[in-house]
Amino acid sequence: MSDRDVEFAFADEDSDAVVTILEEGGANDIEEILEQDFLPAVEVIIAATIGLSALANIVVKLLRVWKCGVVVDARTSRLRTEKNCDLPRGSVLVLTPTGTSHTLHEPKEEDVAALIKAAG
Repeated sequence: MSDRDVEFAFADEDSDAVVTILEEGGANDIEEILEQDFLPAVEVIIAATIGLSALANIVVKLLRVWKCGVVVDARTSRLRTEKNCDLPRGSVLVLTPTGTSHTLHEPKEEDVAALIKAAG
C-alpha cells in the first residue's frame, strides 16, 4: 500500500508517547502542531506520512495508550485519526469516503487494517 498523509488529533495525552509510537511504526515527516481554540483546552495534532498497513498497527497501539476510543476519518485525502471520548476505550470507528461507518471494539490489527484498506 502507498504512503498517505495522516493527522493524529488528541488532547490530554502525552504527545511524546504518540510520536514514539509513530516512529516505531515507520512514520515519516512527523510534525507536531498545537491548535488553540477559543476554549482553554489545547488540541495537539501530529502530522505524518505513513503506509496504510502500518497505520493499523499504530491505531491498535493508540487504543491501548489513549483513555478513549479512536476515530479514523477517511472522508478526505488526508486521513484524520483522532481521540474521541464519545467512544468507549478500546473502540475504533472508521468513516469511509462513501459515508459508511464501521465500529470495532478491542480489534486485532488485521481487522483494523481491513477496514482502513477498504476505506482508503
